[in-house]
Amino acid sequence: MLEVGVSEIHGYPPRPEGFEEPLFPTAATRRAVMEHFLETPWLMRASELKGKTGEAAHALEEPVEIKDCDGRSYVLRPRGRRRCSWRRRRVVEVLERWREVRGWWDEDGCTDRMVFRLLLAGGVVVDVARGRSGWLLVGVVD
Repeated sequence: MLEVGVSEIHGYPPRPEGFEEPLFPTAATRRAVMEHFLETPWLMRASELKGKTGEAAHALEEPVEIKDCDGRSYVLRPRGRRRCSWRRRRVVEVLERWREVRGWWDEDGCTDRMVFRLLLAGGVVVDVARGRSGWLLVGVVD
């Protein structure tokens, strides 16, 4: 469990010492800002989740469809993929949503998408993302 308060997070300097706007004019400055934020006490890599916090996230990147039928929404997985035991589940509730920006320092490999944490029928909690190529199942939360 993290031992960091909100005031400490808000008090953390938003940029490395000596950096002014714009923060990201070159690849080297992007990398320096990224390394600055990796030093924060509240950020952790997915590999650090297991065993230390009691949480686990299973990353996927599996295409799915979101369908509306009779006023209800469903997450549908293709038949050929079986990383999870279910094929079709009704969306019970949208628990959270956020914008995910990854790899912003790499112009060719960056990701900018909206992610939705959904509670599905049967108690399954999943993260789905709306990207350029459509909907993806990006995580199953334990």
